[in-house]
This record gives sequence, C-alpha cells and structure tokens, in this order.
Amino acid sequence: MDNTFDKMYYHEGNHIAGIDESGVSDIAGPLVASCVILPKIEPHKDDIKIFAVDDSKKIPEKYRKQHAEVIWETAIGIGIGEVSPSEIDYLGKQIATSVAMIRAVMACKTTSRNKLIKPNFILIDGDRGISLNIKQALIKDGDAKSLCIAAASIVAKVYRDEIMIRLHDKYPHYDWISNKGFPCENQFVGIDKEGVQIGIHRITSWPFIPTSMYPEDPSKDWKRRRKKWRQITEEKLTKELVQDLWVNKPPVRRK
Repeated sequence: MDNTFDKMYYHEGNHIAGIDESGVSDIAGPLVASCVILPKIEPHKDDIKIFAVDDSKKIPEKYRKQHAEVIWETAIGIGIGEVSPSEIDYLGKQIATSVAMIRAVMACKTTSRNKLIKPNFILIDGDRGISLNIKQALIKDGDAKSLCIAAASIVAKVYRDEIMIRLHDKYPHYDWISNKGFPCENQFVGIDKEGVQIGIHRITSWPFIPTSMYPEDPSKDWKRRRKKWRQITEEKLTKELVQDLWVNKPPVRRK
C-alpha cells in the first residue's frame, strides 16, 4: 500500500496520525488501540519497506511482527491505548473503543527520543470520532486505504497478540495462543473445564450473555452451558478464597 490516500491530508500539518484498534470482537483480554504518525514520505525517494505495510487482516500472522518492526523504525511517533476487560464490561464496547483511541493519542511518543508528540490531524478507521480537540477524518475501511491507519492496525494487533500469548502461558486451557480471545469452541471447552477467568474474560459479552447479534445454536443448549460456567467459576473462587484465608490466618498467641 502506498501513501496516496494519506497525502490528501498533508496540508493539515506535519504530524498526520492513523488510529485503529484490535480486540473489539474478542471475549477475553484488553481492547487495544494504536496511534501511528508516519513522516511525509514519497515512493522511490524513501525507504520502500514501509510501503509493504497493509491492513493487519491481510498479512499472515507470521509476518505481522516483521511489519510492526518496520513501522517502529519508520514512524515519527507511536502511542498505545489499552482498555481492560473490566472497563469494557462497565463501559460497553463502543465507548471502550473511543477510550482506547483517546489513550493511544495521549500516550503517543516520538520513536527516537521517547517524548510526547501531538498529531495535527487524525485519520480514524470507522464511523465514530473521538472527543479530542484535534481535527479528524473518519474513513470507512480505512485500514485498506490509508497507510498510517494500516500501520496502526498492525501495531495494535501485534501488541495485543503478545498480551494474549503471555496470558496463554498462564492459562493454557483457553487456547489463547491460537484464538487470541476470539469466541470459538476451543475457548468454550476451556471455560467448560476451568470456568471464567474474572478480570480477563469480558463477562458482559456473548457468549456469557445472549445477544441478537449472535444467533445461538439451540442444539448446544447455551442456557445450561452458561449455568455450568457460573457454577464452576463460583466453586473455583470459593476454593481459592478459603485457601487464601487459611494460609494467611494469623497464628494464635497463647498467654
């Protein structure tokens, strides 16, 4: 992808940022947004490696990290914004996405000197702006049109994937190393066995709560499955609480 689309906004200032997020549709782990400010570059004059960057969904997983490294080497500034599963449960996905994007812009630092940098103009993938006093353009399917949005999509995706891989090392039964928290049967089987991980699973998302967006297969008896998940989770938490009280019980002193 070249930067033809981005060049339409070069007149807005030297620091044109792209913003995209990762993890909105997942049921475990944080929602992550990235803000990437690329320099004003020209094909055939500047490092051509950055022009190989594309929408993260189009790049095979094994190559995404390589693309992310090129972005970190080329970008003027990069910011990461995270919203925790508990915050997502409280705010809902829509507001949580805006919060993640705002945090990404506010955290944006120069890649060379690690100093805060403010974009002059923001290109946002999607149809909702964010509450910042910075001029913005909303781009439908922006990660397939804008180089800086595509760069942001890769940075956010790679950053979040690393989080889910680390969580998999601690909780391997959910198979997060392969599904990265996306709702799928491999993860559901893990919940069948171990229950919900409070603070990591988003308990207000489907399949924990039925929604009209996800028609449920009646043959899988989701109502009974959810009841089982709750029971296993409560049993696990009770056991952990009792063990903790026992271990930390102060010794009895006799006079």
